[in-house]
Amino acid sequence: MYVLGIDGGGTKTKGVITSIDGKTVAEATVGATNPNSIKQDDLKNELHKLIHSLKEQSDKEFPKIVSVFAGMSGVDRLTDRTEMEKIIRTLVPETVMVSANNDAIIALYSGTLGDPGIVQIAGTGSITFGLNEKGVLDRVGGWGYLLGERGSGYALGSDGLRAAFLAHDGLSEATAIHHLILEHFQVKSLPGILDSIYQSKNTKEVIASLSKLVVKAADHGDKTAKSIIKENGLYIGKSISCLIKKLFSEKVIQEQIPVVITGGLFKRIDLFEESIDKVCRENNIDARLVIPKMDPVGGAAIAALKEANISVDNNFPDIFSHHINYNYLEGKK
Repeated sequence: MYVLGIDGGGTKTKGVITSIDGKTVAEATVGATNPNSIKQDDLKNELHKLIHSLKEQSDKEFPKIVSVFAGMSGVDRLTDRTEMEKIIRTLVPETVMVSANNDAIIALYSGTLGDPGIVQIAGTGSITFGLNEKGVLDRVGGWGYLLGERGSGYALGSDGLRAAFLAHDGLSEATAIHHLILEHFQVKSLPGILDSIYQSKNTKEVIASLSKLVVKAADHGDKTAKSIIKENGLYIGKSISCLIKKLFSEKVIQEQIPVVITGGLFKRIDLFEESIDKVCRENNIDARLVIPKMDPVGGAAIAALKEANISVDNNFPDIFSHHINYNYLEGKK
C-alpha cells in the first residue's frame, strides 16, 4: 500500500508517494496552489501537473495508493476543503480516500507524527495551530499581515523599518538597522527606499526579507534589533500559551506539550527560545520545542496514513528523509 501527500503553498507545491513505512517512490514540485492567490483553472492545472508527474514516476505503485492528503495554504473553510477534495478526486483512482485541510496540520504532523500538539509557524507570515487529544483543531493568529501576524518575518522586517524611520526622523535613538537597510537597497538616504516598498508587486515579501537585517543587527549587539526580536519572541510565547490553554485540559497541561517549530525565522531559534520559554513558564506550561526531522510534505504523507487508519512507525521520519535526499541526489547525476 502507498499514500500520496501534498504540501500546497503560495509559491510552490510539493507532492510525494510513499510506502507505509516512509520509502519515497515518487516526488515532484510544481507552482502555487493557494486558492486565494491564483485562479481556479491555474490551480487545477498545477495539481494535474503534480499528480501526472508522480504517476509517471510510479507506474506500478500509483494504482496501489489508498489515501491522499493535501495540506494547502488558503484552505481553511469547509467549502474550500470540499472544493479541493473534489478537484483531487478527478486526478486519482476513484477508490482512493481523499482529504484536504490547512497546511498547518501537516507542519504539525511533521513533528508529532500525527499525535496532538501545537505547531508554531514563523516564516514570511505566522500562525499558531493545534490539535488536542479529542481531535479538536484551533488556531491563534495567521489572519494576514494587515490583521495579525506578529512573530513573523514580515513583523520583524516591518518593526525594523519603523525603527529605522523613527531614527531617521530623530524620534528615537540611532540603530544599526538604518545603515543595513541603506546598504540593502543601495540608496544614500532612507526615503530613497519608498518606491521599492510601495511600488513592489509583493510588498509583504519585500518587507519580510528585511527580517534578516534585524537579525544581523542583533548579532552585532544593536539594542533596538534585540528589543524587536525579544518582543516578537514574547508574542510567540503568548500565542503558544494561549492556544494550549484553549485546547488542552489542566490535567494534560501538566504533562509536556510538544510544540513543533517551523519556518525560516526559526533557523535562528537561539534568538527566540528564551522569550518563548519565559512566557510559557509564567503560564505554568511545560512546552517541549520540537524541530521536525522532515519537511511538511512528510507530514502530509503521515496525515494520509492516519486518514486510512494505518499506524505510523516512529522510524518513518528517518526513512522518509533518507529516501527524499537519496532520490534528489540520484536525480542530480
